[in-house]
Amino acid sequence: MNLNLDGRQVLVAGASQGIGAAIAEAFLFEGAKVTISARNQDRLNQTEQRLNAGYNDNVKAIKADLAVGQEIDMVLNLCETLDILVVNYGATDSEPGFETPDLDWHRLIGANLSGPARLAKSVAKKMVKSEGIRKVILFIGSIAGREAVGAPIAYSVGKSGLRVLTKIMARELAAKGIRVNLLSPGNVIFEGGRWEKKLNLKPTKIRKLIKDTVPMNRFGTPEEIASVATFMCSDRASFMTGADVVVDGGQSVSFI
Repeated sequence: MNLNLDGRQVLVAGASQGIGAAIAEAFLFEGAKVTISARNQDRLNQTEQRLNAGYNDNVKAIKADLAVGQEIDMVLNLCETLDILVVNYGATDSEPGFETPDLDWHRLIGANLSGPARLAKSVAKKMVKSEGIRKVILFIGSIAGREAVGAPIAYSVGKSGLRVLTKIMARELAAKGIRVNLLSPGNVIFEGGRWEKKLNLKPTKIRKLIKDTVPMNRFGTPEEIASVATFMCSDRASFMTGADVVVDGGQSVSFI
């Protein structure tokens, strides 16, 4: 299927590894021009070099914390035009349980909801001012934002807030030619990621967890998430806005 993404200008926030890097590569495969951003300079440089080697230097990397207003402005000033924004960053590193320390609560809500909202608002303003191809904002959420799956509470609340943000932004921006959607992955494993670390520490426990909770009896891959992400951002999905698409191997049990 031709997704007609050739020449589109894409910003993937949180793309130094894992899902974000796979999404950037999927866009490049479809002929898009991609800017990747992340906070870790070394990983970002490695990803930029790898992708440019395979895709004719169509990748530009900018180190930034895109939860911070000044750094958002800096990145957007370096992007002449933007057709597609993918917001992939967040944070999960907190002890589970209801009694989350206040500092952890505010940090995780900031990383998973307030920061993405600030970035999306700034990009939407830039998109409204430009003309031409229809625009898309895609948030990468989590099934932890849909139901209780044992993730840290502040992470889950932040990702849940993205669902409401997506729906409201979609309704407000539809008439301006901007689609806004949410993609909610389940358990995705990749080198250097959280699930790989857990699997290495407690292989028997983690394998049992996946077997007991995921009907497909396996982890997902970044490439599987990236394939859905590029479709959702393409004109093939031109009537889709305000949607939350779950890709989790059947793990979710809720109907809404």
